[in-house]
Amino acid sequence: MIKQAIRQLLRDGKEQLRYLKHKNTLPVNPMHDDIYIVEFPKSGITWLQHILGNVELQLSGRKDEYLTFYNYHKYSPDIYFAGKSHINRFLNRTFIKSHSEYNSYYSFVIYLVRNPFDVMVSYYNFLLDLGEKISSFEEFVRSDNGITAWKRHINSWNYKKVDAQRIHFLRYEDLIKNTKESIINIYENLGVNLEDNIIGLAIERSSIKNMSMSEIHYKKYNVNDTMSFVGKGNKISKDKLLNNDIKSYIFDVAYEEIKFFYPELIK
Repeated sequence: MIKQAIRQLLRDGKEQLRYLKHKNTLPVNPMHDDIYIVEFPKSGITWLQHILGNVELQLSGRKDEYLTFYNYHKYSPDIYFAGKSHINRFLNRTFIKSHSEYNSYYSFVIYLVRNPFDVMVSYYNFLLDLGEKISSFEEFVRSDNGITAWKRHINSWNYKKVDAQRIHFLRYEDLIKNTKESIINIYENLGVNLEDNIIGLAIERSSIKNMSMSEIHYKKYNVNDTMSFVGKGNKISKDKLLNNDIKSYIFDVAYEEIKFFYPELIK
């Protein structure tokens, strides 16, 4: 009996440590069937959130409603906001945005991966918008937040062999190239047959043009929000940032990951 009690205490202790490790990437009221949309920052998650949210609104019979930059966290919560309060689940399915590295508490995951060259450029511009002091793009790429972070993040999910978890990997580039098919494939895994008109309307409502108009409209009534999620804005272009030396460094660090997810980039 004493040995059993000790073993139970050890198990409880390990579980407590596991929970504390992931506490900041979980809502206060998690549910087993929550679906986490996970990405390394600046991989296109906001667009995917809008598409899925606009699909779910229609499936829930709320066809006159659509996602905006004012309301989208209501229908597709961000764990870094939702983690501080209870999530209200308004739709049939709840998609939760997260940048978490591997999290054993996420039972259902859609992992959005974007090629590391574009991610580095987008993330660098994002950090500059936040006012981060970075002397150069090369410094950023070589820093702990650069390509090694991308490599660590994607490997934390790709190499975990946990049968109880369900993970759907989606390339951002495929989402752009064939948006309809990408969304159909997600919902096929979810066991839902989507009608063409539902997908079409969700994609239309989530177009770059409509999202840009929504962001502009939101900022009109909140001039303190200076972030830009849609469009180029004042961003530095990829051509001006990615020289051959930086490209070679990214290839050297993340060759195996690029080969696995983007074999077409290997010459």
